[in-house]
Amino acid sequence: MAGNPPVAVQQYGQSIWYDNIRRSMLENGELQQLIDHSGVLGITSNPTIFQKAISSADDYDQAIASMLELDAESIYERLAVDDIQRALDMLRPIYDRTGGRDGYVSLEVSPLIANDSETTVAEAKRLFTTLNRPNAMIKIPATAAGIPAIEAAIAAGINVNVTLIFGLENYVEVAEAYIRGLERRRAAGGDVTGIASVASFFLSRIDTLVDKMLDNNIRAAQGRDLARVALNNKLKGKTAIANAKVAYKHFKSVFYGERFAALKVEGAMPQQLLWASTGTKNPAYPDTMYVDNLIGRDTVNTVPPETLVAFKDHGTVAPVLGENVSEAEAMLDMLAEVGIDLAQITARLQQDGVEAFVDSFSALIDQIEARRSVLQTGVIREQESVIGAHSEQVDISIHMLEAEHTNARLWNRDGTLWRDHPVVSSKIAGALGWLDPLASIDFARLERLGAAVKGSYDAVVWLGMGGSAQPAAVYSQAIGAQPGFPTFYLLNTTDPDQIAWVEAAINLDRTLFVVASKSGVTYETLALYRYFFEKAGHDGKRFVAVTTAGSPLDQVAQANQFREIFHDSPDSLGSYSALGYVGWVPAALLGADLERLRASVERMLKASGAQIMAASHPGILLGTVLGVVSASGQDKLAVATSPSVAAFSSWIEHLIAESTGKEGRSILPVTGGTVGKPHDFATDRLFVFIRVEADDNSELDSALAALQGAGHPVITLRLRDVYAISGEFFRWMYAAVIAAKLFQVNPFDAPNINEGRQIFDRLLENLRREGKLPTLMPIAQSEQADLFVSDQLAPALRELARNQGFDSKTVVGLLAAQLNGTAAGDFFAILPYLPQTDSLKTSLEDARRRLRHATRRAIALSYGPEYLHNTGQLYKGSGENGVFIVITSEKANAIPIPGESFGFTDAHLALALSDVEALQAQGHRVLHLHGHSSESAVQAFSDAVNLVVARRM
Repeated sequence: MAGNPPVAVQQYGQSIWYDNIRRSMLENGELQQLIDHSGVLGITSNPTIFQKAISSADDYDQAIASMLELDAESIYERLAVDDIQRALDMLRPIYDRTGGRDGYVSLEVSPLIANDSETTVAEAKRLFTTLNRPNAMIKIPATAAGIPAIEAAIAAGINVNVTLIFGLENYVEVAEAYIRGLERRRAAGGDVTGIASVASFFLSRIDTLVDKMLDNNIRAAQGRDLARVALNNKLKGKTAIANAKVAYKHFKSVFYGERFAALKVEGAMPQQLLWASTGTKNPAYPDTMYVDNLIGRDTVNTVPPETLVAFKDHGTVAPVLGENVSEAEAMLDMLAEVGIDLAQITARLQQDGVEAFVDSFSALIDQIEARRSVLQTGVIREQESVIGAHSEQVDISIHMLEAEHTNARLWNRDGTLWRDHPVVSSKIAGALGWLDPLASIDFARLERLGAAVKGSYDAVVWLGMGGSAQPAAVYSQAIGAQPGFPTFYLLNTTDPDQIAWVEAAINLDRTLFVVASKSGVTYETLALYRYFFEKAGHDGKRFVAVTTAGSPLDQVAQANQFREIFHDSPDSLGSYSALGYVGWVPAALLGADLERLRASVERMLKASGAQIMAASHPGILLGTVLGVVSASGQDKLAVATSPSVAAFSSWIEHLIAESTGKEGRSILPVTGGTVGKPHDFATDRLFVFIRVEADDNSELDSALAALQGAGHPVITLRLRDVYAISGEFFRWMYAAVIAAKLFQVNPFDAPNINEGRQIFDRLLENLRREGKLPTLMPIAQSEQADLFVSDQLAPALRELARNQGFDSKTVVGLLAAQLNGTAAGDFFAILPYLPQTDSLKTSLEDARRRLRHATRRAIALSYGPEYLHNTGQLYKGSGENGVFIVITSEKANAIPIPGESFGFTDAHLALALSDVEALQAQGHRVLHLHGHSSESAVQAFSDAVNLVVARRM
């Protein structure tokens, strides 16, 4: 077949083998096609090939899943042996037809024993016996320890592929070892027929290294010695082929000579020269140069897939290997003239080759262990993304993250994943303590705390904000207080009416207070502490602190002899503290099964380990989908959850907002409320459903299926039970930093939160100095509420109301005008500084649902002041597409703050006003609605929504 070069070379005594193997090519007919149509007569493999095969697809998952009880090396061997045996059986007809000349498949002994002759021989015998096929070949490297092992293996009747030959001197040793092995076998009365061997001579790596040295010579001689420049240029790309030609000359002198003739008479086969590493690495060279120029009798060329395709398409077939040998020898001599020691280079390449195979083998074992972990935990099977047209870009991003070794670098705490500046990257590295969440947790101490509170207290009141409060909210809802454990109250607000409600609900004498603040300086938390510490008669034994060592709160707790002080790690910030003591202490106080929660975290850690490939990593997959889909414009993340873990969505809101909402970019989390129907949403949404299997999810399942059917991208995360929620903290933290990487923002930077804090500090100083907050003029007033906007927004808002036919002089009319006057891609943020009573929450959720239905806009609902600590970063740091409705009210209860000249009413309002000012300073549209009561404020907002709904009906 002259038109098929891989077949045509056979007429000149050469065989084409294939330097690749993977399970899919054995199962889908690809190998048979190569045999039938591309002249493939054998296969070679090595650790690098198996590493790529196992890591780049899920071909092996089913097999690995059936061997989870084995260690990674045992799994590898079973996988490799199975693949090799299948390939051997497919190639057996070639072996029989060619009388044992071809039809072989090679399996390499572990490169870890490359320097141990005795162990190499034993391993070669074991593998050859395990494969149990006459056409199996065992690969042994041509190292100093490998040479005697080759001889011994041949003497034992084992087919050997001698690998990693680069130098002529080494090849002479290899050929000699083969002949000695045959002679030993014959002397022992053994049969030398049917024993095959190839000597694998590596090519392109030689040119790569020599060319680099020639280029150095050229640069050194440039402009000074043109003859030297010309000579070095002449030698580029010639060394490997010249080396091969000279090696072939030696091959002929040995295997066509008298000594081997005696063995040949008894049926011995010559040790064929096998050309390896024949893929062209320099794009300036022809892609078939290491095939076209090396065609000769009794040789094999093992080609990688791309080289086989190229040779079949445009290869040149002629018996040229034995030609121009004198010129080749002269060329090698010229290398010495330009200062290049080829023997030294080839020795180095062999050493590098062994090390590379060791690295590949280690990586292969690590990847099998990683796949084993993924399959053993089952986490990845519980994660599904239906994202339509985004799939291709997600795949591209996954490959990019894998190519950048993102997972390994993150586990190594490499801050340059996000920022190259050494100071910034160092700070980022110092914020990655959440990667090792269990290291600093004293679970025995937590168990003792839980046992101590059981039956001793009627209530636990958790005082905290943001990242120091959200985990407590999650566990108190998902798990709840177990029998005998105190009722759990979360106070994450400075609203005096909410404080009064909690105080009325508890018996102070039988209440344990937990003061949680990582920084130890959170104003709201410390104000709540001072109030209840005074109410508790300054009895520190009824208080527990969760903070960092040495913080102001830590000092206060020690001075007042708190019952317990838990020191959280300083290298986990904000929402990334969820798996620190701010999460474990509330779980213990609720009487949760800490071992089950811990096991859930360990399961997720195992599924997310440093060796897990990006395509199988639960956090990287989730984060990539979040980043890619949001970057396309679908940047509103709607989070739906099973009822038992609804509070988890609020923690997600805080995490994603603080991680991505900066530098004009963001993923806007929208949590709570009803899922809605497809027609309620514009095309800017990405939905996530966190589904606890034991919950009643029938309505959610139907709603999400409808959204998915309408083309909205939907991610589903399935949790076995509520205790799996602790592992979800880790998955989402990992996802958040990956999304931030794709957004090219620093996930741990929160510059805009500090802006609001500075304004709040100024307002507090004004309160202390003048006893009042600044007086503001409303744009409109009513019996229900007053409306405030900036001087810049006021004329535009009045004009908007007039243009839309709303009353530009009333609170409700102006509110309705802004609610009705948004553009595609805009979102609303309802920011109530109100007590979270059931009736108020129901009214606000109902207004939100109706507004969403009427406008199809994303509507976030975040209660102040807690959102200031996390989500506030996104609101101030994202683009200008937000409309912010800050809702405050007069308070029914006046509660003092010990040590201040004002009370919680003024502090609470100051927090709201500071955010209004900070949002306005960023150019956002901000409407501040201040009700004469909480109920009237909500009613005014609801009335405005009613006008919008009526207008759009």
